[in-house]
Amino acid sequence: MNTTINNTARLLLLIICFSLSLSTHAGWLSFLKGKGYTATQYPIVMVGGAFAFDKAMGIDYWYGITDRLRDGGANVYVTNLSSASSNERRGEELLVDIQNILDLTGAEKVNLIAHSQGALAARYVAAIRSDRIASVTSVHGMNRGTHFSTGFRSAIPEGGTIEALGAPLIDSIFNILETLSTDSADGDYNSEDRPTDQSILVLADATDPVQIAQFNAVYPAGLPSVDCFNVNGGLSGDVGSGAAEVNGVRYYSWGGVKEQTNLLDPIDLFLITAFNMFVPADIEWDGLVPGCGQSLGQVIRNDYRANHFDAINQFTGLTAFAIDIPSIYAQQANRLKKAGL
Repeated sequence: MNTTINNTARLLLLIICFSLSLSTHAGWLSFLKGKGYTATQYPIVMVGGAFAFDKAMGIDYWYGITDRLRDGGANVYVTNLSSASSNERRGEELLVDIQNILDLTGAEKVNLIAHSQGALAARYVAAIRSDRIASVTSVHGMNRGTHFSTGFRSAIPEGGTIEALGAPLIDSIFNILETLSTDSADGDYNSEDRPTDQSILVLADATDPVQIAQFNAVYPAGLPSVDCFNVNGGLSGDVGSGAAEVNGVRYYSWGGVKEQTNLLDPIDLFLITAFNMFVPADIEWDGLVPGCGQSLGQVIRNDYRANHFDAINQFTGLTAFAIDIPSIYAQQANRLKKAGL
């Protein structure tokens, strides 16, 4: 009897110790933090990447993330930019949303937290209207482009049959996504309606490393001085941090370099099959964006065990074990709060 009790006690102790060790890495015990943990001075505006939506078929794009931020006291708004369009056009759409949010809240500035291609729209806005932006946080940001776009575009010859038939079919899927996307869960703010003229070819061009290099030449704020794409084709390499503050805007980023993190996640299977057809075999990436191209401003961390869609806690939270994605966002909000943002 005593042996059974002792073994049970040891097991419980091991479970507790294991949970505590994980919490230091992923913030599993964030629920112990106070109500004001994420209460930033300025509203937080979430900026999605390509394929972005507010909520579609009952699933939030920022699954569980905005809830965690709001639970800690943050004032959070979700934008819904065009699913497949140029960086500048998405940036102009974001600028309209930001002005609407400023008018709604009476705030002077906003904090932008942007995923994937959303980082480019956020950087565009911060460059042309720095007076309205307190900070830009890039999450697995496409700051140097993606090999996938290069491979995808090369597989669709310009003027060929595949382009004529396949591209419109894909575009229709994007347009359906725009239609299915419901209003933001905020209850008091909805993004402007987006035009249903999405283009996968425009998106592929906009996220190609060559095109983004041109974008970066015009909007360089926060970028590290070393462009790993020019050094080694983006296959690997830690390029360090960029300027932490430019024109009064603080820049942050984090990212990861894992493709498959959960065997139960159907998105993981998609990443390691469809995307890998178009990229070099030895690249260090998150399944869509090279690790060395994710850095912007102050790099919080660039080696999370997370892929591109884990970064937004998809599919419905089926991410890597021992990592709590919403807590990473909560920690960033707390970092912004401590910086007076």
